[in-house]
Amino acid sequence: MRCFVLDRLFLTYDVIFKDYLSEWSVLALVEQFKRIKMNRQISTSTKPNADGKGFNRKTTIAIFTVVLCFLFSGCASFSDQMINHHKIDLLQKNLSELSGTYQLKPDWEYNKEGEAKMAQGEYLIENVHRYISGRRINFDTLTGLLLTVKVLDSSNITFLFKKDEAVLDSVTLSVELGPAGLLYLGNHYVETTGIPYLCGSTMSEKTRIGLANDGGLILNHIFNSSGGFLLIFSGSYSSQSAYHLKRIK
Repeated sequence: MRCFVLDRLFLTYDVIFKDYLSEWSVLALVEQFKRIKMNRQISTSTKPNADGKGFNRKTTIAIFTVVLCFLFSGCASFSDQMINHHKIDLLQKNLSELSGTYQLKPDWEYNKEGEAKMAQGEYLIENVHRYISGRRINFDTLTGLLLTVKVLDSSNITFLFKKDEAVLDSVTLSVELGPAGLLYLGNHYVETTGIPYLCGSTMSEKTRIGLANDGGLILNHIFNSSGGFLLIFSGSYSSQSAYHLKRIK
């Protein structure tokens, strides 16, 4: 599977690390290497190797690089095929066209072949809200629910979740324009357990939005869970959804 990093070659280095590595997991790896090195030094002080060499920095860097490569190769990537024929590529000069009010409940969903079908599902509204806000709330009604999008500048967007004109929830997110003409929301979620791919797992979610051919809003979300033991991958799961939200004004 093509890594999401390859889809974002022109994006910044620090954003890539925010997507895939948590500070804790990196520190954990460093601490593990320190312990290994300390144990090796103690061992060599009583039972020196034939060549007299211990666990050196080059070995640490090599192992750390291998781990990072596996971390990146194991990440999920968006499938542009789902929405390629339904979107208008966003550019810096037309980002403001996203501003508007949309129905919160999706009217169409796109399958992996790029076909648009009537959106069906019990939790469509809750999912759309969570994919954007990162929070979970229960909506008491399914009627009159709206999503207002306000493009503040090229790096920030405000989302207002409304019941008619009453605001139920709101969030302002940083955004970044990707090479596919879509905006990646800055609410990327990554959770790690243990030391990923050495003895642990990662779970991540990402969302991007775009402008539909008919002026509607496209929302594309991906979830990935993967793990492994001693760089042997196991239990990897990835799912992707893409929805169309009808523009009201």
